[in-house]
Amino acid sequence: MVEFFQVLGGIAGFGGIALGVLYLLYRDLVRDIIRNRMFRTLSSGQASALFGTVVVLAFVVAVLGVYATLAESRGVLQFLVLVGMLLLFLLAALLIVVRVATGPRAPRPGGTETGTERSTATVRRHVEADEPDAAERALETSRLDRESEEFWYWKARIALARGNLAVASGYVEEALKLDRTNPYSLALKIMLLLLGNDTAGRDRASRLAEESTGLSPDLDAWLRRLRAENMFDDGMRTRTQLQARCPLPTRTTERSHAE
Repeated sequence: MVEFFQVLGGIAGFGGIALGVLYLLYRDLVRDIIRNRMFRTLSSGQASALFGTVVVLAFVVAVLGVYATLAESRGVLQFLVLVGMLLLFLLAALLIVVRVATGPRAPRPGGTETGTERSTATVRRHVEADEPDAAERALETSRLDRESEEFWYWKARIALARGNLAVASGYVEEALKLDRTNPYSLALKIMLLLLGNDTAGRDRASRLAEESTGLSPDLDAWLRRLRAENMFDDGMRTRTQLQARCPLPTRTTERSHAE
């Protein structure tokens, strides 16, 4: 690493060192963030603030490096280059500040639903009406992020409505990869394990229920109902029976629609 900066400094002075710092920022931070897909776990405001900070720091290093390199020459061209870079830096910083300050739009007054909320409500309505094909079409045309936990949760609910437990289990695992502690995906996984109607599945469901206790009041209430209905005991379970006696907890964003 020291040799890397020595070579850059020897060739291009402080400007070369600045370029080296920019390269390291990309290699060790930006590229890893993109590769590990960290942005999908952040809100839009958090992602903008994180990436904006990287951009601002990169501009600071670049401007300081170029300024140090051009400080010895007082030509008009060098001065114009420096002023141009400073203006670009100020413009980028201004855009980032505005983006972070405005943040995501606040909910509309009067209980007006956004497009995404309406799409989710439509998917839920079709799932609860046992209309998986219509629910699938509504999900595909919705504004839900295809890499969000909620999208894969609804994919699993649709597969469950079709009676395909294996596919539903695969989808709920995708949801839990994105959010390991999401109470609604955990509840769905517990239900799928119980619907397998085998001892190993019931044991896994019981352990997962114990591990998930305390994550959410909705999930805790649902787990208490499962225990009260003896759903973790031996015996055959059907989707209709489970849904009738222990309906899955309603997602928080959907409860506001119903109210």
